Amino acid sequence: MKKKIKLCILATLSILFVMLASKTYASTSCKNVAEENVKYVNATLTKINREEYNALQRGIHWTDYYELSMSKRYNIDQKSMLMASTEGMCIGGLQNGYIGNNEYWNSTGVLQGLVKNTLVNDNLYVVDNYTNKDTFFPKTNSNTQVYSEVLTNWKFPFIREENGYYSFNSDKYHVYKDYSTKTIKLHEGERNGFYPFNNCQDDTSQMAKRNLGFTVRMDIPFIMTKDGKVKNTQTNEYEDMVFNFSGDDDVWVFVDDKLVLDLGGNHIKLKGNINFAKNEVFYESIYDVNTNKDQKNIYKKAFEDGILSQGKHTLKVFYMERAGGESNLFVNFNLQSGGVQANYIDKDTGKKLDSVSQSGPVGQKVTTEEKQFDGYELVQKPTKEEFTLNEELQIVNYYYSKKSQVNVKYIDELTNNEIAKAETISGKYGDNYETKQKEIEGYKFTKVEGNTKGTMQGKDINVIYYYKHKSKVTVNYIDKDTGEKIDVVNDEVYEGDTYTSQERKYEDYELIQKPDIETVKIKREDITLNYYYHKLKFNLKIEMNLEKALINGNYYGLNGKIGKIETEIRDSNNMSSMQIYYKIKVTNNEERIGSGIITLKIPEGYHLVNQDWQIDKSEAKYQVLDLDIDEVREYEVILEKNKETDISGDFKTYVQIDSQKLPETTLEDNKDMNELVVMPRTGAFIINVIPIAILLIILAIILYYKIKKHNKKEKQ
Repeated sequence: MKKKIKLCILATLSILFVMLASKTYASTSCKNVAEENVKYVNATLTKINREEYNALQRGIHWTDYYELSMSKRYNIDQKSMLMASTEGMCIGGLQNGYIGNNEYWNSTGVLQGLVKNTLVNDNLYVVDNYTNKDTFFPKTNSNTQVYSEVLTNWKFPFIREENGYYSFNSDKYHVYKDYSTKTIKLHEGERNGFYPFNNCQDDTSQMAKRNLGFTVRMDIPFIMTKDGKVKNTQTNEYEDMVFNFSGDDDVWVFVDDKLVLDLGGNHIKLKGNINFAKNEVFYESIYDVNTNKDQKNIYKKAFEDGILSQGKHTLKVFYMERAGGESNLFVNFNLQSGGVQANYIDKDTGKKLDSVSQSGPVGQKVTTEEKQFDGYELVQKPTKEEFTLNEELQIVNYYYSKKSQVNVKYIDELTNNEIAKAETISGKYGDNYETKQKEIEGYKFTKVEGNTKGTMQGKDINVIYYYKHKSKVTVNYIDKDTGEKIDVVNDEVYEGDTYTSQERKYEDYELIQKPDIETVKIKREDITLNYYYHKLKFNLKIEMNLEKALINGNYYGLNGKIGKIETEIRDSNNMSSMQIYYKIKVTNNEERIGSGIITLKIPEGYHLVNQDWQIDKSEAKYQVLDLDIDEVREYEVILEKNKETDISGDFKTYVQIDSQKLPETTLEDNKDMNELVVMPRTGAFIINVIPIAILLIILAIILYYKIKKHNKKEKQ
């Protein structure tokens, strides 16, 4: 208990001392640092409300938290990494420094193992022992109560030193935020620590003026050289590539998302270092949880798999100010983001024979040069060998080759025997070569193995041209009735192949005889195969007969090709109506299906009633489709007399059918004709006219006497 009280008193006195000492510092005026002396890296800064953050992690509001007993606070606080001093340990005590219940932090060293060894989704995660997860370095200020400000993708400044190093020292410089360019700007002049969320005019010598509780993430791309060394631009000597850090509170440094430098925990100002040439990490002081003591000046391996590979990498720094009181930051490194990597490559295999990376400050001139390798010859140099370093990695390749040979053979594919003299083309890697197939009498080229032309690849190249003895298969498709060839297929085939001929279908023919063997083994002799066909016959026949007639609605029966109608005298004039009905019969009387078109000649003074016929002036047409063998189709057509046409007369009606495309065996039955005579009935006129004449005479006499009687009365 005495030990606990003693620690609490010491912590309280320390805070008072800092507060009193801070009054002696005087704020200095702000003086901008020239931009040409500054190198910027991408950064994200977060301002955190410490009480609200702690309440979020504890799961209890801070007003309720402070009403709990000290033991209950302790039980809550041990579950999270909290911001600033926490009451769960002792008043003014240090959080995350406990070893167990009522056992307190006696160390000034860093506390390692607080975060996961690998970034998750490009963010830092606290180990599962604590509740924080990835809340220390949020990417947005979605929770403005906890994260009062999040500056995403800003630029953080480092001073360019004359020796090729870059540094930031909060003892010499202070920073301010330029929102218009999203840049953290540097001001010269001594200030009290590192407070990026303060304004330039704030007197940070007073603790009450300091904006505490924040995080900074910086992404620093760099080029790793082959030996991990880089030239000092003042001495021109090559020095180890290093990253130096000094500061208080948590700092974690990752390379390619793997944790390399672990300066976690709330601690006093401590140093850490990564030496890339020695593959080594240095710690000024580490707290050993097993012995409850600090270990001083500790060296560890930086990368378990050996020195970092040459080329482009990214160093990511995660810095937190969370203990309260004061904040300071010193970073110094000679890592260079600009560099040139010369690769020496076996052009055949793509394997690197060697690689040399040079790195230095932007603007420095760098020259690459060719190298000598046993058994190889340089075949391709880069287009330029002198470079001016910029912020990117510039890569140049030197290509080497071994001697090469191309062997060309000409082989019978069936027997695997050489059928022509082999050839050899000698050269070296990078030489162009081209082979060609030969025309070999009696043989046909079939395929090739290997690249017929290209660039020699540093090893033997085999090119094999394959041939087969060629033969010919002729397949004839013959009209057996005439002996004429309907079709001929000539196929070039090769000895040893199996050939299968195929019957073919032709619209006007039917197959009646195949060759005895359709599948044959090809030898050196030519082969002929014959298919025989019978040409299908086609013929359309048309017949037309008179059926009936309607005159003024009166029915007159007709039958055959010639008809006669005797009408009443009263109907024998152009005012009478007349319709004539015909029956047309179309027959396919041969061996194949076919189509045709019926053409009906319409007599003068008449028109066709049927709506489904196509009428053009004095002709009507009807299409007969796909008439099957021996099929008969019948059609009824009706001709109607026009009003101005006299009903009496002798007229003929013609019809014919024409095949569509197909020739017919005969055309003699493709036409037909009907004749119809219409005349008044003989004697009917006298019998009917006399009574009408007598009636008219009587009416005339009566009318005469009435007129005479009327005239007499008028005179009287």
